[in-house]
Amino acid sequence: MSKTERLTVDLPAHLVAGLRESVRTGAYRSESAAIEELLLAWYGPEGMEQPPIEQLRAFVAEGIADADAGRLVNADEVFNDLEARYEAMIPKRNQ
Repeated sequence: MSKTERLTVDLPAHLVAGLRESVRTGAYRSESAAIEELLLAWYGPEGMEQPPIEQLRAFVAEGIADADAGRLVNADEVFNDLEARYEAMIPKRNQ
């Protein structure tokens, strides 16, 4: 079993209520388990380690090669597409 440490945090009441509701409904076995899962999702399974510099350089080189080859995506088009998708997810009011 991995070493654990106790941590005390101050959170807004609505976040604490949501956390406790998640435990009450069985989504998590405890408040600690819920926070642990959220932090693992945030940091990833490898934790906070930085990727090797060679991997970062390879990603940058790949992006530059794509740009040089003309494989580009218009940022405005991507934004407009995402905006339309998310607006479609919002329930329409007053229909």
